[in-house]
Amino acid sequence: MIRRPRRTLPATIVGLMLFVAAVVVVISCAQLITGGPPLVAFGTLGELGRTTTWNDARVLAAGGILSSVGLALLACGLLPGRPQVLALAPGDDHTAAGISRRSLARDLTSHARRADGITGARVRVGARTVTVNARTPLRDRSGLPDLVRALVIERLDDINLARPARLRVTVTSDRSA
Repeated sequence: MIRRPRRTLPATIVGLMLFVAAVVVVISCAQLITGGPPLVAFGTLGELGRTTTWNDARVLAAGGILSSVGLALLACGLLPGRPQVLALAPGDDHTAAGISRRSLARDLTSHARRADGITGARVRVGARTVTVNARTPLRDRSGLPDLVRALVIERLDDINLARPARLRVTVTSDRSA
């Protein structure tokens, strides 16, 4: 069970570019109809198109830039995103289940905060790595990373992810202390 995010950024970028181009054309046409000077002079554009050659440096540069942007947007649209739901190990009845990254991060954060001497924690859940950054007001932090690691490992064992995650624990001094 892997739910991936929609690729709305490429669609939004292309949609906004087309919308801006359409608005500019509509404004120019309306100005021509009313007898005013157009925002974009179509005659000038036609003359520019007639006199410009394919081997002109501006045409090649614009083509290269537009091709690069197009390929980047195409890659964003085709490549899969980061999974939003992590699979859990199948149970005895072989049902598929999963947990969202946010839910897992919140759950592990609450367990990391339960350690004595820890005032705050932030958990980031990656594809194969769980990173815990805990804060403490204590000057002597010895033993705290192991305590936080034990609590988080215990919770990860209870959750039973399909792919075991590597765990990184860092304990830093609380700035407010």
